[in-house]
Amino acid sequence: MPLFVAVHKWNPEEMIAVTKEMVPFFAAIGEGKLPEGIELCATYMTGDFQGAFCVWKARSKEDLEKVFDQAPTVKKGTEIVPVLQSYPPTMEYVLALYQQMIQAAPK
Repeated sequence: MPLFVAVHKWNPEEMIAVTKEMVPFFAAIGEGKLPEGIELCATYMTGDFQGAFCVWKARSKEDLEKVFDQAPTVKKGTEIVPVLQSYPPTMEYVLALYQQMIQAAPK
């Protein structure tokens, strides 16, 4: 399943709104109430609590974007980036490297 990193940023004055949105959001995740095909793998907060980086598995970026509809303050400051796990290497990463080498090879 494709892997994504959601980069979230918010202003200090939005921290209370973000917290109010995230408490029920994380509770729903804990209760297994995410849509089928979407999995939160890890969340990392910035040291100043003005952002977070979340690793997700989802069928598509569009499916993952819908998850944030219930957290509008978080959603407005979110960028979702498709990624490949490079260490430990995954098959997707190895295939992507081969594809890059083929494209770069002299004709």
